[in-house]
Amino acid sequence: MTCPETIAIGAYVLGALDTAERRATEEHLSTCESCREALLQFAPLPGLLHAVPLDDIQAEEEPEPTPPLQLPVRRTPRRTLLAAAASVILAVAGLIGWQVLDDAPQASVTWTATKGIDVAAKLTSQPWGTDIQLRMAELRPGESCSLIVHGADGTTETAGWWATTSTYQADVPASTSIPFRDIDRLEVVTASGTVLSTLTPESR
Repeated sequence: MTCPETIAIGAYVLGALDTAERRATEEHLSTCESCREALLQFAPLPGLLHAVPLDDIQAEEEPEPTPPLQLPVRRTPRRTLLAAAASVILAVAGLIGWQVLDDAPQASVTWTATKGIDVAAKLTSQPWGTDIQLRMAELRPGESCSLIVHGADGTTETAGWWATTSTYQADVPASTSIPFRDIDRLEVVTASGTVLSTLTPESR
């Protein structure tokens, strides 16, 4: 059964919740296996958003229907936010899904951590950017983390956002619109800004 809080996980990953809501969501994640699974599925969303032009997302949105002649139902800010997050998630998933089906993935390479905790990343070049699969160990349970991709030209993107559970290991999917050949390094960073691990090509 799908947890009714699952859609809030999408807003959490997109960084659209305030401090109190983030804390409540993280507490919920510690007890809900369904939402923890959803968190891993939503982890690549920040990176995928960079890969889809804003015009394409807006084109996917249907026009609002003409409201009936009655008093409108006032929606709370939270419900409005979650509805917006759901719209973005569905639009991005549809557009990226079409691109993935339309283009075969390229060869993959694996990067390992040069400093910090034990992390390995499998990077696969895609027409829209780079698919990244992280495998981490030595994580502190309950830590909120993100994967930051640094481009060779100085640009940065958040490729994934997740929260660890009670385990010390995690497999996390992520993605970035930065082409594989243009990636300088990857960093696993906590919500407070602490760099837990840095990954670079083995040839460096």
